Amino acid sequence: MLEWVIVAILVYLVYYLINKYEKRIEVLQELIELNREAIKSNKDGIEENRSKINKNAQGVRKNRKDLELNQTLLEKLKD
Repeated sequence: MLEWVIVAILVYLVYYLINKYEKRIEVLQELIELNREAIKSNKDGIEENRSKINKNAQGVRKNRKDLELNQTLLEKLKD
């Protein structure tokens, strides 16, 4: 009779550990999914920022040309 009690306790212990493990796995899967969504959002933001950087780089190039032109005009006026 004592053996059956020990077996029942062991079966319950295994059942308890499996349930605990499954709950932990579910939580981890939810966290992984949230991270995937955040990564996707960040990738979209990176692409958006790249396009803004390219647009600003074009503006900087234009401003540099204008500054160089203004600098040459100032040099000519000084002479």
